[in-house]
Amino acid sequence: MRRTHDKRGSGTVLSSADKTVPDPLLSPTIESMDIETADRLRRLNRDFYREQAASFAETRQAPWPGWEKCLTILREADKGSGTLSGYDKVPDPLSVFDLACGNLRFEAYLASALPATSFAFHAVDCCDTLLPSTPPAHYQHLDILDALSQSLPLNNQFTAPACDLSVTFGFLHHVALPQHRAQILSALIDQTKPGGLVIVSLWQFLNDPARLEKAQLTHTRALQELGLPELDEGDYVLGWKDLPGAYRYCHSFSESEIEELVVSTAGRVTPIARFTADGRTGNLNTYLIFKTK
Repeated sequence: MRRTHDKRGSGTVLSSADKTVPDPLLSPTIESMDIETADRLRRLNRDFYREQAASFAETRQAPWPGWEKCLTILREADKGSGTLSGYDKVPDPLSVFDLACGNLRFEAYLASALPATSFAFHAVDCCDTLLPSTPPAHYQHLDILDALSQSLPLNNQFTAPACDLSVTFGFLHHVALPQHRAQILSALIDQTKPGGLVIVSLWQFLNDPARLEKAQLTHTRALQELGLPELDEGDYVLGWKDLPGAYRYCHSFSESEIEELVVSTAGRVTPIARFTADGRTGNLNTYLIFKTK
């Protein structure tokens, strides 16, 4: 059954006040797909990235515009007091934890944007073929979604230490179950030092009418070819470069789902900012930035 998404717009700055709302993992108003379907989609994505790693990496070279805005917001939010204060004046390496790091282009962006800063990068992914030949990071091979499907505590799986900055970009839209998205955000917070910062991006590709039209056509064909049931609202199986059989599962986040993720962090972090960026329309990703307590 498909959920109905609300279409409310989002502001750019979050209030730090805690809100009391139903737990998004328990609320009876939210329907989510069954575990078996979610696991089929997990395996579909795993196979897609293994088979299409080279062509995918070729399209993922430039930094996202939203990263520059993140850096501007972090400088302002952390000015004079926090762990990341001053950036270029940090005496020890700035530790960064990148979950679902892909080809490490965020690390390349940080090194370029902050040339006077020394970094200690810690990266996690399960598609090793996306990595550059000499990765500038401590890399751990780990299938996050497989760990979640086995109900393994995520933070017990990470080999990286707690870091000053923890991020995940272009990943949560591949997570089919709402409870798993909340668990990943919680794990990122746990992986971050007190006073550190957490950033996540949430894809909203349905904001682009052209993408929506193409997604609907591909999705209908993919469900038939793969023998998948009808998915939840916002869930799509997308194609890749019009290649036969090249499909990946993606979720387009609604404003209410984003708000539920924000609320799930109450009491553990201070929300710093929320804004949209990226893509031709400038609104294909929503970024959430938090400061840990």
